[in-house]
Amino acid sequence: MLESASGDAGRGWETLGDAGRDREERYFFVNPSYPLALTFLLFMPLSIALPTLAPVNGRSFGILKDPEVRAEDLYWDPAYIGSLSRLSTYFDHLELPVLSCQERLICELTADPDTFFPISQIFMKEIRLTKGPVNTTTDCLMFRYVSAAGAGLISPREKCASTYPRCQLPAVRVINMAVLRL
Repeated sequence: MLESASGDAGRGWETLGDAGRDREERYFFVNPSYPLALTFLLFMPLSIALPTLAPVNGRSFGILKDPEVRAEDLYWDPAYIGSLSRLSTYFDHLELPVLSCQERLICELTADPDTFFPISQIFMKEIRLTKGPVNTTTDCLMFRYVSAAGAGLISPREKCASTYPRCQLPAVRVINMAVLRL
């Protein structure tokens, strides 16, 4: 037993000095017959979560027969450079450099946004045309992304595979939704 300077035995807080003397004792009771639910909130930046969204099995884009167009090769509309660079960063984290697979992913995210929530909301926020019209040629990257989103809005998710046949990766293989559902 610890004994304080005042002679009280059994109280260890007295050894802390005067700082512990003016505190009240508090008790926490748990009723064992009542169910207890503990909930934890986990806040983390998306930049930490995105690398874990990619599946652990590798993907090879070397099996494509023809050289594939990449997003860097197309025209980036100056009004949408911020959105396009954020989308490019997301695709880099997902290890999805091929444009046809990026378009298929956007198509599937817009076709079924509830299944891919919150990723679908993040991508759709960047694809909104809030800064005016874009160049409507296939050489314009923002137009390609908006067209892919439009294809997803008017058709079911399964139709995106036939719309973008060069990409064999469905969105469920690109994004590991089990990680987001935790």
